[in-house]
Amino acid sequence: MIRMDIRAALLLVFTLCLALGLLTFENLPTLAETIDGRRVVIIDGDTIAIGSERVRILNVDTPETFRPRCEAELVAGLKAKERLAELLRAGPVGIDRHGQDRYRRTLARLSAGGRDVGSVLIAEGLALPWRDGRAAWEERWHHWCG
Repeated sequence: MIRMDIRAALLLVFTLCLALGLLTFENLPTLAETIDGRRVVIIDGDTIAIGSERVRILNVDTPETFRPRCEAELVAGLKAKERLAELLRAGPVGIDRHGQDRYRRTLARLSAGGRDVGSVLIAEGLALPWRDGRAAWEERWHHWCG
């Protein structure tokens, strides 16, 4: 029997859907949005790119979609990513920048339609408040993966 990890299986499904024409980059709702006419790529539930600038939502942590630690985290991360897209579409979008993180991403509060995006994600259970450190990382892992 062939064994395959979850990332390889998802990549295979995604690739097959593209090959069969069931999925195109144009109909992926969270791939590209716009803010004030500028193209925005939603990277995950707490990070967007505006041109070459990567913006991380301040004090918020959503489940990982790039390197999830379990299938449940991936599913939750995709939900957070889609919700972020919905919130940004509600516009107008405000970006209140607060410096950079260690990965040189801009840290910012995002608002859309008069609502704080990070607070909405937390209130809806799609994100956790950001805390630094190994213990916080383990708590997030247990929260998303059980």
